[in-house]
Amino acid sequence: MGCREDLYDAFRRRFGRWWIVDPLSEPEPSDTWDPPSEAGLAALKPGDFVSLAFKGWPRGRIYYWEILRVEVTGIDGERLTGCVKQDPDDMPQLKWGAEVTFRRADIIDIDPPDW
Repeated sequence: MGCREDLYDAFRRRFGRWWIVDPLSEPEPSDTWDPPSEAGLAALKPGDFVSLAFKGWPRGRIYYWEILRVEVTGIDGERLTGCVKQDPDDMPQLKWGAEVTFRRADIIDIDPPDW
């Protein structure tokens, strides 16, 4: 990685932001999503793992958005909280262990906990 890329990543870590994307309202042109079943979403409990799509600003050098695994830590109706359980490839402003708040509609997939 060159000096220019290092500076860009440092800027993104310091001033960048991220947000969770509803994959059905803002899909990438080449992506199609089958949302999880209503029964699966209703059965979510703390300790379950879900996949969420994250976008970042400024835009990444490689990716515009990334799909990351999140462990559900709390549920309050439609508002869920979780902990990011993997490091993004091209989003230095988001790290493993970051706490996130999301909606059931934001969930792309429900993963088995031993994945």
